[in-house]
Amino acid sequence: MALSLRRELLRRLLWPMLVVSLLGAAVSYLLALRFADETYDQWLLDSARALAQQVEVESGQVRLELPEPALNMISWDAYDSVLFRVDSSRHGLLAGERSLPRPDSAEGQAFAFYDTARKGQAMRAVQVILPHLAPGEDITVTVAETLNKRRRLADRVLLGVLVPEALLILLTLVLVRGGVKRGLRSIASLEVEVKARQSDDLTPLPDELAPAELLPFTRSINGLLERLNAVLGAQRRFIADAAHQLRTPLAALKVELEHAVREPDPVRHAQALGAVRAGIDRLVRISNQLLLLARAEPGAHVANSMSRLDLHQVVFDAAGAWVPQALTAGVDLGFEGDDEPCAVRGNPVLIGELVNNLIDNALRYGHRGGRITVRLIRETQTACLEVEDDGPGIATELMDQALDRFFRVPGSPGSGSGLGLAIVREIASAHGAQLELKAAASGGLCVRVRFPA
Repeated sequence: MALSLRRELLRRLLWPMLVVSLLGAAVSYLLALRFADETYDQWLLDSARALAQQVEVESGQVRLELPEPALNMISWDAYDSVLFRVDSSRHGLLAGERSLPRPDSAEGQAFAFYDTARKGQAMRAVQVILPHLAPGEDITVTVAETLNKRRRLADRVLLGVLVPEALLILLTLVLVRGGVKRGLRSIASLEVEVKARQSDDLTPLPDELAPAELLPFTRSINGLLERLNAVLGAQRRFIADAAHQLRTPLAALKVELEHAVREPDPVRHAQALGAVRAGIDRLVRISNQLLLLARAEPGAHVANSMSRLDLHQVVFDAAGAWVPQALTAGVDLGFEGDDEPCAVRGNPVLIGELVNNLIDNALRYGHRGGRITVRLIRETQTACLEVEDDGPGIATELMDQALDRFFRVPGSPGSGSGLGLAIVREIASAHGAQLELKAAASGGLCVRVRFPA
């Protein structure tokens, strides 16, 4: 079951409100009990003092005369049972209820409050001490009452607190629900925006439709859309490039095959088959270059296959594989660089292909009997790879254009596809490397690739 953000917000708001309300009610109830105890304790103390004023001493004898109205005033209560007792330290109980318990100890105090019980009923009592009212005699007056008024007052306070708080919670819930609904309208706007889009519309979601809390999420989605757009763009370019580059060689290959089939002369038949073979070789090379270009493009997950490697060893091995071909072409292929390891992070296969394309270009467009130098220079923060030839080079105004796909410098010999430097650019970009073309001192071309060390 899908999580409802509205329901989750309401739940997370409602429970804290209920807990706070219950805590508030409990605190109010305890405060009400305290204030009730203080109020009715004062009444008890006043009653005990009023009763104590009725105690008189005549001729050294303690006497208590309690008129009926005074007794009724003390004992009468609409809710509680009120009891009292008057005791003498010499003569014992002078008046009142003998079964009313007295405190365990109240020596040295003018009065003392205490909790007690009588016949299973909890009571609150106060004892007032009249010391030395008569020679050698102390008088104590005790008044106690049950707790009905106190509990009734606390209950009324609690009820008076809970009812408004419950109404306040309901009102707050209605208001919060409406506020959450209005606050989530921006998400609904995003939903409408996404649903209304065509399947090929990968433009970023507008920030103004999302609240501040959702901006990290929408920006992550926009980043994903951007990456997806790059991947789809790379796929579209690959399909277009493949269609563009393979159509002509396939058509030429078909013509050559038909010519070879119809040619009765053995010599011309062999020549036609040779042309077919050359066409197949060119087709295979273009196909391999296109697949390599697709591997190096954004979205090909090159970063997932990268690891720490020794750039010196990868470049040296890749360059060494071209020595036989260079010797056949009469080209001096050399390597410059120390023998110390040069650590970078990368894909060894793609870096090897980068070196292969640079040396292949140098062999194709350099002079026969010329010189190609592969150079690895260790720098502070980078490792610099250079491939330099002494061929005709590239005009300065064409160097940026030479990195585009299928671009060939006017007047270039051979039947290249114009993908070599484009592949180098994509591989360098996938490794976070900087690619630079410049004129070599010998007049040829120097291609420099700086890898982060």
